[in-house]
Amino acid sequence: MNNLIKTFSLIIALTLSCYFVNAQTNLKVTLSGVPESKLQIYSIAEGNNNLIKEFPSVRNGEQKNIEIPEKYLPGEFILFFEYAGKQGSGRPQQAERMIIINKQNVVFFANPNFINNPDSSYFNESDIENKVLSEFANQTMQNLEMLDVIQTFILKYDNQDSDFYKSGIKEFQDRRKEHNDWIDNQLKEHKNLFCSNMFYFYYVPDVNWEGNIMERQQSLIDNYFTGMDFTNKNILRTSYLKSWMDNYVNKYIELATSQEMLTELFLEAGEKAIEESKKGDPYFYGWMVDYFFNGYEMMNIQEGITMLEKYTKDPNCMTYKRKEIDKRVTGIQNLTDGAISPDFTFKDESGKDISFHNYKTKAPYKLVLFWSADCKHCHALITELFAWHKNNKSKLEVFALSLDESDTEIPKWEKRIPELPGWIHILTQGGINSKEAESYYILSTPTMFLVDAKTNKIVASPMSFEELMKIIN
Repeated sequence: MNNLIKTFSLIIALTLSCYFVNAQTNLKVTLSGVPESKLQIYSIAEGNNNLIKEFPSVRNGEQKNIEIPEKYLPGEFILFFEYAGKQGSGRPQQAERMIIINKQNVVFFANPNFINNPDSSYFNESDIENKVLSEFANQTMQNLEMLDVIQTFILKYDNQDSDFYKSGIKEFQDRRKEHNDWIDNQLKEHKNLFCSNMFYFYYVPDVNWEGNIMERQQSLIDNYFTGMDFTNKNILRTSYLKSWMDNYVNKYIELATSQEMLTELFLEAGEKAIEESKKGDPYFYGWMVDYFFNGYEMMNIQEGITMLEKYTKDPNCMTYKRKEIDKRVTGIQNLTDGAISPDFTFKDESGKDISFHNYKTKAPYKLVLFWSADCKHCHALITELFAWHKNNKSKLEVFALSLDESDTEIPKWEKRIPELPGWIHILTQGGINSKEAESYYILSTPTMFLVDAKTNKIVASPMSFEELMKIIN
């Protein structure tokens, strides 16, 4: 009996062992067409590039095996090649290819010189995902090409009352319906494939051809989300979603005739899109809030950031930026123009502690500048600001608060500050989590606050050097 139990246990152990070995998903890449190439494999889940594996050198005919971590599956991946160019050019050539992996082993034969040519770069015959996506893309291209031809005719034809013009509109609507019905069928047929999540982005919205140009554009916006399944969380794993939403926002931008109108339209775009996604998966809902927060933050649309607060208070909204949004909203409410600026302490040239509020200067303004030596946007701003400040020190006292904190960042800051004499340099303790950054509700760099030197009241929070100059001058 004991021997039987031991035998049975051994069989179970071997079975489980085989199961877990087979459960590992592998990508095998064989190089051809070039003597040697660098190879990198990235996951692009949810639009974020994550390096999975790098091979500094792969030789012609050599095959590399990459184990794909389960957290990235199913998903899109980028194969990036860098190899020697034509003899004597001295410049390396680069090529990349997007592929799908859905928990099945994939074998790809890559010729970097013809990376998208199916005769030169191809998958093993058992691969389904990439084959279906390729066939879908080819047919979609044909469908959309014909719709573009008809649309061009409708837009340019000068007699809207003619039967010929009306027949063009009917032909467009018939083909649009036929194309969208075809996508519906493709989604049903390939519902178990990850690549089907990309089909949603190719629905063609209805257009009100009877209206003027503005009314046509508005109808495209009103019908933009036709066919999108906001309940499908897997769509968030595609790289297509962000560019699809960028296109949606751009349609609003095209309607704007002034900066004020642009702000109003951007607010409308955000609220409409978030309300649509709110009906679906909580993570889709949260992604949409995060998308518009990034946009509003980049364009400093404070009304938009404040508008998002009602969604962060919704427990069904699975936003990853809840804390950032709440922090930004609090900052907007507290650090308004005319409010007393938060105080902080620093050491003067003699090593004595002095507070920002008590610092005396003949200049009418004090500028609080949060920056990082490793930040490209900071570098651009500081280059302009320092060049101007050299000849205008009587107008402005600059307090440059560095958020650098790592062992690689601080040496860069130490190397940079001698190039910026005449400024008060402060290295905060804790970077973005320092008490100075916390009191000013800093989320990113560069960030500026222009302060009245006599009252210590905030005059403005300029988003750029040009905006700062308009206020000072």
